[in-house]
Amino acid sequence: MTFFLLFLAAYILWNLLVFLLGIHEYGHLLAMKRVGIRPDKVVIGGVKIFTLKIGGLLFEIGLVPLWAYVASKHYESSPSDKRAFVAAAGPAMSLATGLGFFLVDYIHPIWLVGLCAKGSFILLLTNLIPLPPLDGWTMIEHVLVKRGIKITPRGRQYLLCAGMAAIALVTLVV
Repeated sequence: MTFFLLFLAAYILWNLLVFLLGIHEYGHLLAMKRVGIRPDKVVIGGVKIFTLKIGGLLFEIGLVPLWAYVASKHYESSPSDKRAFVAAAGPAMSLATGLGFFLVDYIHPIWLVGLCAKGSFILLLTNLIPLPPLDGWTMIEHVLVKRGIKITPRGRQYLLCAGMAAIALVTLVV
């Protein structure tokens, strides 16, 4: 009985994370299409377990749903204002859905809806942290470019490594 409950809890948590990450990435996907950047695939989680092809777009779902992204060959070469718009769309979608879940939970409290609301807000806040590869960094980078501060491709690689190291360190400490 205990094993079944643990399995059920893990299954619910996995589906919840995939669902919330999917909503967040859908915001990025809509924004990419709006500004004319062609998306290649949507990846949710690592250690791919299956792939879907919907409307010519690949969707990869992984076993470990702790990160997600919309991949595009044209994204990095796009102007910083388009990249910032796309980056802001994911957190905006998380905010909108988080508020929607919160409103539904306020009207008719259901533990899963409340969990979705909290998860959406956590996803929103963590993605606004100004570290590469998070969305907050792309928005800050646009502000720097507008102020005349250029970041070389090599500098971007160093910042990405520093951001990933900081995220790993925080993950290990917490």
